[in-house]
Amino acid sequence: MKLTKKLLCILFALVISASVCGCANTQNPTAQSSETTQEETASVSNLPDTDKLEWTDYKEYNLDAQQPVKNVILMIGDGMGENIIKASEIVKGDKLVMQGIDNTVYVKTDSLSGTTDSAAASTAMSCGIKTLNSYLGVDENGNPAETMCEFAKAKGMKTGLAVTQVMPHATPAGMVCHYDARSVYNTLFKQMLKANVDVLFGGGSEYYRGSVEKEAQSNNYQYISDEQEMNNLSKDNKVLGLFAYQGIFGEKTPSLATMSEKALELLDNDNGFFLMIEGSNIDIEEADLDMEGALKEMQSFDKTVSTVLSWAEKHPGTLVIVTADHETGGVTLPKNAKAEDINSDCFTSGGEHTGTNVLLMTAGAQSDKLFESDVIENTDISKAIRRQLDLTYGEKEPVLLNDANR
Repeated sequence: MKLTKKLLCILFALVISASVCGCANTQNPTAQSSETTQEETASVSNLPDTDKLEWTDYKEYNLDAQQPVKNVILMIGDGMGENIIKASEIVKGDKLVMQGIDNTVYVKTDSLSGTTDSAAASTAMSCGIKTLNSYLGVDENGNPAETMCEFAKAKGMKTGLAVTQVMPHATPAGMVCHYDARSVYNTLFKQMLKANVDVLFGGGSEYYRGSVEKEAQSNNYQYISDEQEMNNLSKDNKVLGLFAYQGIFGEKTPSLATMSEKALELLDNDNGFFLMIEGSNIDIEEADLDMEGALKEMQSFDKTVSTVLSWAEKHPGTLVIVTADHETGGVTLPKNAKAEDINSDCFTSGGEHTGTNVLLMTAGAQSDKLFESDVIENTDISKAIRRQLDLTYGEKEPVLLNDANR
């Protein structure tokens, strides 16, 4: 009897040990950005269960191109080179929704530092100037340039940002801020709040404390942290929604499509709006040489493109621009590639950014009149948007809502 009990105890201990080891081996990995510096810790979160992700059915939308531009939606797939789009098409077995957009050009992305980072690229698309890597809303000498949100605000338009990285990350910050370093998240966050952007949706609740929280409160922001609170929002208040401690990956709720749909609802008004939407983590997964992760982020972004085009189809006067800030990973596809050929071996740059031109696709109001050349500079994006809004709203004096380097 004693021997039997002893054997049972040993077996029980082995079962418990195996169970603990099994749990330890199923922890979600953490992704990191290729743009991390010594001063900046990559803003990421544990990857959620993304089994429910699936490709959005291909559909062509019929947007009115004749109306003057009232609303502008700039969609940026961070690191989304042409070949990751092609890779997604091959794996899906059908076109992506974004590939149904007729008007396309190629965009040169280099900054004054050479191969661009997201900060200099965002500044180019926002301010219409080339600058140095890590600089946001300032020229190479640190002088502030009017950002896209400042330009829109000066015309009485509402403004919004919906992203899947932390809110003060390089791309959204470039739409609002003025600073010669992208890594000072608390400073950038406070600048964004001082600028009174109407809708701020993304990750980064880890920064909602101390002086950032006080800045949000002093500027009368309604703070929310989950999808139910987001669904209950009205247009009455400026809103800051931070839905993850760090970044929002895959279809972790709320998805980028859901955030974007709500942002459109909140921003829609008689005076028009500017909304920047970023699929931030395509770049993160490419930097980690994780093709499966990159394709999941492409699924999420293309679903968001479909959501936006559907909304714009019902709201004439809306211009939709879909592009990338740069290419990441040096994605190279085998000749006549099949789905089984699309894997992490397709990355050839060690996860670094490349200087490869990226695609830009336009739909909706005046979309066929934006560019005269088939290859443009990234600074031409801002210039084209401003030109169209000047025609609609009249020219206004530049207004800098934030002082540089504060």
